[in-house]
This record gives sequence, C-alpha cells and structure tokens, in this order.
Amino acid sequence: MGLIALAKNQVLHKCGDKVETLEIVVKGSVCIAIEGESVEVGIGGILGVGEHPGDEYIYTYTANEESSVFSYPFGSIDDIYKIISSNPKISPILAAQSVKTVVLCLDKLENDFLQAVQDYEQLDTDKAEYPMLAVSVGLEVEDFPDLDNVKPPVQSQALTDWQEKFYRTLAENEELLKKTCYARSSDIANGFIMNALEAISFIAACREKLTEYKKEFQKHVGKFRSTMQLIRAKSADMKRNGADGAITDIDIQDALNTILEYAGADEKATENFRRIIGEFKKTSSRYDTSDESRALRRSVAVDYYAIYTAAFLRSLSDPAVPSEVMMFLMFGFVDEELAGLENTRQLYALMKTYKTDPNGYVITAYEWLKKIYNMELEPSRNEFDEDYFTALRTLKTSGDINEEQMEAMKNDRNERLKFEIKNLLALGNRMTYGRPSTFVPVFDAENVTRPLDVAYVDAKKINDFYDYIRSIDYSVFCRQGSYSNPDIGVTQVFIDEDVTPYMILMPNVGSRASLWQEIEGKKRNTPARFIISIFNTETFEDVMIRLCGEFRWEMCKTEQGVHWNDVTDPSLTSMFCDYLQFYKKNHSLSTEMKEKIKTDLKKNSNNYKNVFVGEYMNYLKFEANASPRLNKISREIIFTYCPFSKELREKLMDNPQYGELVKKHVSHHNGLMRPIANMIRKIKTEGNEVPQILYDQYEFLQK
Repeated sequence: MGLIALAKNQVLHKCGDKVETLEIVVKGSVCIAIEGESVEVGIGGILGVGEHPGDEYIYTYTANEESSVFSYPFGSIDDIYKIISSNPKISPILAAQSVKTVVLCLDKLENDFLQAVQDYEQLDTDKAEYPMLAVSVGLEVEDFPDLDNVKPPVQSQALTDWQEKFYRTLAENEELLKKTCYARSSDIANGFIMNALEAISFIAACREKLTEYKKEFQKHVGKFRSTMQLIRAKSADMKRNGADGAITDIDIQDALNTILEYAGADEKATENFRRIIGEFKKTSSRYDTSDESRALRRSVAVDYYAIYTAAFLRSLSDPAVPSEVMMFLMFGFVDEELAGLENTRQLYALMKTYKTDPNGYVITAYEWLKKIYNMELEPSRNEFDEDYFTALRTLKTSGDINEEQMEAMKNDRNERLKFEIKNLLALGNRMTYGRPSTFVPVFDAENVTRPLDVAYVDAKKINDFYDYIRSIDYSVFCRQGSYSNPDIGVTQVFIDEDVTPYMILMPNVGSRASLWQEIEGKKRNTPARFIISIFNTETFEDVMIRLCGEFRWEMCKTEQGVHWNDVTDPSLTSMFCDYLQFYKKNHSLSTEMKEKIKTDLKKNSNNYKNVFVGEYMNYLKFEANASPRLNKISREIIFTYCPFSKELREKLMDNPQYGELVKKHVSHHNGLMRPIANMIRKIKTEGNEVPQILYDQYEFLQK
C-alpha cells in the first residue's frame, strides 16, 4: 500500500489477478484494457471501481508513461467512500476525472457496440458472397452450421438518456465546475464522485455483456472467417495478375490477419502475436535502448516461429499459397503498414519474379526448410555444434526422451523441421541481422537503409561472386580426397574436388553473412552451409569475402582436427597461429610491422581467426591487384595455402613480393602433376580407359 511508481508499459494489475487494492492516479496516465479495447485514465482517475473485491480482475491496468499511483486496501464497496473522503484536498480533481471517465467509458461502449453491429452485418454479406467466391478460386463450398447460432448484438443501456446528458454536460463544463462547485465542499465533490463511480460500474457490467457476446460470436464464426480471409487473399492474387500472369496491380491489405488465419496456429499464440505486432507498430521508439523497448522487441519473437512453422506446414499441401503468406515465409513480411506501402509493393514484385537457382545451391530459407522436411538433407547443427542425431542422444542421456522416442524422432519429419527452425532459422536470423540487441524477425521499414532492389540478394548475385572469387582464389571451395582403382593400376592418388557451398537466404534485412557449418556430419566432400540476409545492407563484396575467409579458416581446422594449431603439421591455421604467437621474436618483421600486428590483435581481442579474415580481405582486394598490404610472413603463409589463380600468378611473376612465391608454387605443382601425367600415359599404353577424375585433377593442378 502507499505510493507506487510505474515505468512505461509496466502492468499494475493484469486480468486474472485477485482484486485487493484500489488506486488513485497521481502522475502520468494508465490504460484500462479488456480484449484489446482500452480507455486511458489520467491524474485523479480511480482504478478498480469497476472490479469486485476478492474476485479476479476483469481488466488489465498498464502505465502509458512513467506514472505514479497511490494504493489503498479494497475489501468492500464501502472502502471506496472511505478512500475518497480521506483526500479532501484533491476531491475536485477526483470529481472532474471521475466524470470524464464516465464519458470516456460511454463513448467506448458505444463505439464497440457499433463495431459489433458492423461485424454482424459483414457476416451476412460474407455468407451471401461465399459460395460464388469459393467457386471462383477453385475451392469446394463448405457448410458452416455454427453460423446458425449467431444472433445480432443487443444494446444494453447502462445509463438513462437524462443521466448520459447529465454527465456529458458536466464534462463539457469541467473547468467551471472545478472552481464553483466541486471546490465548494468536499462533500459535494464526493457526492459527484460516488455517483460517477456507480455509473462506471453500470457501464462495466454492460461492457462485460458485450465482451461475452464478442467471445461467443468469434467462437461460432471463427472457422468461417478464416476461410473467407484466405479466399479473399487468393481472389486478390488472381485480380493482381492479368490473363498472361503479368503483375497488373499490387494492393495488399490486412496482411497480418491473412497470415494468421492461414497459419491456424495455437489460438493463444495467434492472439498474442496479433496484439504484439499492433503494439510494436504503434511504438515510435521501438528501437531505442530502454528496457521497455527491449522487452517489446523480444516479445515479437516469442510466437513468431510458431506462426512461421504452422504457415510453412500448411503451404506444403497448398498449390496456391496466398501472396501475403509467401512474402511472410520468404522475407518475414507480416504487415503492410509496418513494411510501408512502397516496400510492400517491392516485396510482392520480388516474390512473384523469384527464380530458383538452376544449380540448387542458392536457396531461400523457405526452400531450405522444404528440403529438410522432405528429408533430402540432414538438419543443420545446433548452437552447441551438435548435429540432429547427436542432439537426440544428448536428450536421451539427460533422460528427456527414452530409446524408443529417440528412434522414432530420427525419421520424424516434424521433429526434424522443428530442430531446423529452432536452430538455423531462429539463430541464423538473429546472426545475419547483425545487431542482436535490436533484432526483430519481422520486416520493418525502419531497418531498410538501402533500396530493396539494391540490397536484394539472389542466385545470380551469389553465383557471380563465386565466379569472381574463384578467378582469384581458385581453390577456395576445394576439398582433398583420395581415389584408387587397382584394376587399372591406380593404388592411390590425392584428388581436389571443388564443392560449391549452400547459400541460405535468411528472411530479414541485415548486414552479415555467416558460416553455419563447413561440412555435413563427418563427410569432408559435402557442401558447406552459408547464411546471409536476403536483403543485405552492407557492401556485398566485403561481406562475402569476409565469409570466405571465415570458411577458409574453419575448413582447415576441420581437416586438421586436433592438429589445427600444431606447427609440426603445417597448415594454414597452424602456421598463421605460430606467426601471430611469436611475431615479437620474428627478425623478418620490422618494428613498424610488429606494432601493426600488435594493433590488429588488440582490435580483434586476440582472436587469431579474425586477424586472418582481415588479412585475407586485404589479400583478395588489394594484393591481387598488385597493391601491397600484407607483410612478408603473412603474404607467404596465405599465398602458400590460398594461392592465386594461374592468370594472376602470371601477372605477378615479375612482382618482387611474389616472384619467388610463384616460382615455388609452380615447382611444387609440377611435382604433383608429373606422377598423374605418368599415370594417365601408363593407363593409355595398357589399353585401359582413363577415368575422368584423373583428367580433372590434372587440369585442376594446371590452374
């Protein structure tokens, strides 16, 4: 009891709590809400008069801003008079606010009743349109027997006409009455307050009846409304496209409801998500650093993936997924107002003109999840670097599941999908967004810092970059394996195989690309899994080069195993770690160079991988163009394990920094090519057919 300070958006009482106190607002304002409808009460407002002491709160009371309330015990209706009579100094303010609250409640009740009438009338219109509309989009006409139980709303009169006019006139003359009437005597003010509070109780009773009607109405019409929402979405799609399939008009409305109705997720999750998006959309400071804004951003993600999963599963068997839903699955789009009109139109156009990668390696998150669900690929690793089967064994070891459940889950499509959404989609979305503290999974115009058509990442953009990087670092995606064929005399030969990585386009506007995993399971020749925002706000080339540098490092660690930093087993990671660890004792480095290395290590928090990635970027962007950026030791290590292509090596042959390195590389590769050339010649001489893999390896070494 006593004075209570409330932060913005802090809940004082929520629906379902026990009614034990009554509060007077002394600073700021408080929102009184029920079923998404609310009334705002300012200074002098009395909170809880419409409640019943000892019962559960019907309403939820939330601070609109930084506020303060004075709390009193509330055990019976008689306590109300005790409370107001103990505040004679502020009784004129309490009286004026009580009258104002009566009028606000009357207006809200009237508006909500009119909305209920409109909903009922719209239902009649929809029932008449439904059969023809369903046929027009190719769906069968269903029966909805629950609609027969829907009755029109009946208006309950909380106050008589004269009472309503009385309170409205009092409110209109508030300033005059505060000076000449309410201030005359606290008993006069208290009389107005008690009468006003009684009127508020009557209005609250009518509000409860209307709320019950709305619940019953929704219960009977929910399925029909859901069906009509989707039919209208499909009909709108057909209207947007001309006879030849060309886009003629883009006018997306009420996208959130279409997406939620289509998903058909858990009712609680659906309503919570609808409420949170509405609140998020209305909050102009949603990306600031306050605790309230952080909590709001976190709440957006709470039910997002449940909605995403439900929509994804339904789309698998739907040959005509509504455009709004496909935009949601591809881009995280949920609301046309949140996205902005122009962005919504561009998202629609990009979704309609999207073309799959002919090679199958550049893929949207939606397409990727389909592959996981259809068991074409194994789920990705989780945040603990466990693959799906290892994670199941961990659950079994901890006692969360038994042996039988583990075996069933191994081939359970839904469990595989759930694992992939929880890990790759949820964590990868946050990772590629680039600013974890302000992350939200939904498309928001405030995050669009570059034109969408410029930021858009598609298969052509990725494949063009792959061609570009291979033209410089030709072995970037290569893995080494072995080949043997005793029948033609090939005992063992090492083979380099170029394995193009998967690039998964995450449904967000972000600034990062990341390596999720370098191989699948334990197979060394399986594609890596890269992730990047489908709308990238940074310089694309820099983001991708950084990603390839990260891949170079992690792939080497995977291939080397426990020896990744063992200098007695030379590799990219072991030699680079040794170089950074002992640079102070390296006599080949000048004092200036050593100081630069010290600065780089400090800037990267002594993370050797990050230092390498920075050097790798300089190597590809500048050194490849004969513009020196690296010191002698760093250049030699990177060139040895990430050599330039043949064309670049020939250009750099006369360059003093690279002349000896190129000669050494050519000599080494000639030594590798010679036995393969002899092997091919021998197989031909013996009249056998030369395997294509040997020709490919010889051609690779020539690069």
